[in-house]
Amino acid sequence: MSGALVPGVDPAEPVGAVAAGVSDELPYADPTAAELDAAVAGLDRLVRGDLAGADAVLGGLGFTVTADFDPVTWRPYALAVSETRTDRAWGVYLVDLSEPRGLSVAVPHPKFDAVCERLALRLWRTVPGSVLAMAAVHRNALVGAGPDLADQARDTASVFHHAWTDVLGPAGLPQVQVHGFRDLTAREEAVVSTGTGPPSAVAERIADGIAGTGLVTTRGWDGTADPDLRATTNEQGIAAAAAGWVWVHVELNRTVRGDPARWEPAMDAVAAADPALPCCDRPR
Repeated sequence: MSGALVPGVDPAEPVGAVAAGVSDELPYADPTAAELDAAVAGLDRLVRGDLAGADAVLGGLGFTVTADFDPVTWRPYALAVSETRTDRAWGVYLVDLSEPRGLSVAVPHPKFDAVCERLALRLWRTVPGSVLAMAAVHRNALVGAGPDLADQARDTASVFHHAWTDVLGPAGLPQVQVHGFRDLTAREEAVVSTGTGPPSAVAERIADGIAGTGLVTTRGWDGTADPDLRATTNEQGIAAAAAGWVWVHVELNRTVRGDPARWEPAMDAVAAADPALPCCDRPR
């Protein structure tokens, strides 16, 4: 054997496939209390790099756990993907194992907020040690036979929500949550907000950085952002505000998200703002 490295599985492939496959016609059910406890325990092991332990727990919940290295960055990663065609569509969790975990990148609305998984993957790749959490269910899917929607930004019973409140947030990881909006919704091209929480230095740096790429950028904390885009009903943001965690909500309009020449510099600006800086667990 030559010992030469060969390309690993590009994590963009499974992440993109899950995002492309979500549908509001597919079934969804929140986990039971026991299933939620197990999912939290398994994801905690995954984030800590205990892949055997994570597989032992998450496998029983329908997750597939794999490990490889990213052919773009040549960094090792672990990936847990839930079932996607059953009611146990509980999310995709991608962990960069190259450095201590320092940033959470979240996508609660795949497909509905088109191409946001691509934006999140670029940020995940640019900041070593990041954890990407993406919903595996359409935001307009029904929970069981009831009237509630499976919007993972508002479903506090979901694995996606508790990955933040029970694993990533308590570990000190700031979160950047990536969203999109229709051009007709508001005049701005980008919106940065902190939901119900106060503005943070990280959020201000991110907003300034995105604005520096030329996008018309508004801020949720100074009254410039459209009221519907300030993320004040986002449950991950509400939990972050209550616990004092760093949480930043980034929205780009559809035209920007359709043009890599515009969204790639915007996401690079998010990374350049050093969103992992507040994480005390990460050596600087």
